[in-house]
Amino acid sequence: MIVAALLLTCCLSAPSEIVIDSDTITLGALIPFPASDARAPISLGYAPNPGLARRIPKYEIIRKLNTANLPVDDLQIPESILVQRRAVGLNREQVTRALLDAFTQRYSGANIEITNVDLPPVQVGTGPVDISATLPAKFDPSAPVFVRIDIRGTSFARNAYVRTNVRIETEQPVLRNKVAATAAIQASDIEMKLAPVRGDVPDQIEGMLAKHDLVPGQVLTKDALYMPLYVQKGDMVTVKASSGGITIAAMMRAKASGKYGDTIPVEHLTGQGSTTARIVGPRTLESLQVTK
Repeated sequence: MIVAALLLTCCLSAPSEIVIDSDTITLGALIPFPASDARAPISLGYAPNPGLARRIPKYEIIRKLNTANLPVDDLQIPESILVQRRAVGLNREQVTRALLDAFTQRYSGANIEITNVDLPPVQVGTGPVDISATLPAKFDPSAPVFVRIDIRGTSFARNAYVRTNVRIETEQPVLRNKVAATAAIQASDIEMKLAPVRGDVPDQIEGMLAKHDLVPGQVLTKDALYMPLYVQKGDMVTVKASSGGITIAAMMRAKASGKYGDTIPVEHLTGQGSTTARIVGPRTLESLQVTK
């Protein structure tokens, strides 16, 4: 009994499970060697990613020691050791800051408020972590937005999606007058005002028609408007040309269909000569150049 007790006290024991907080695994992290023991700094490779685990078999440890010509007789090692990497959840403040940066870049000069952030159950390391956010190409800020975040630590990288609610206010085209369905939007119908973003605002409003009845105070978004075909291929159209304050007009034939602002080829009704012209209204165009 005394001999057995002495043998136990002289041996160094390794646990069957251990939690570490480093990028690499050394033998000293698994076995409580004295600081001066040459076996402590022996590397067992990279540590698992935060929140994950790696199982190290006993034979691997013994092989490392034998290769280094270091003793193993005084060690008590289980058949394998489960090494877990310490981890923490995402930092809400850091994630919110990354989201705000992404929305600010997309909506420069707007008033932006992140009203809610649902953090995904992602575990990261306890060291420095960089987080950046990427917005979807298209989204409606009035509904929850799923934003991709990229997470990078010293030895790991991953991405996840964050469900976010945001309020964005910026200058947008707002109706000052009632517009009936299928009616054209006139410049006098619009004023630029600070309003919450509810959808995509069209790049061009001139020439667009209302899909349905629109009311004063309504923000003009793409889902409320449509751009009709102002010219059909083969239509007889009026083509105007201006020079020195003089405007002349001629009846010509459209060689292509087009919407407001499109440039299409047109030809004389006789078929002798053609030009390119820009559509400025229903079956009305402005000449750009003449070709033979």
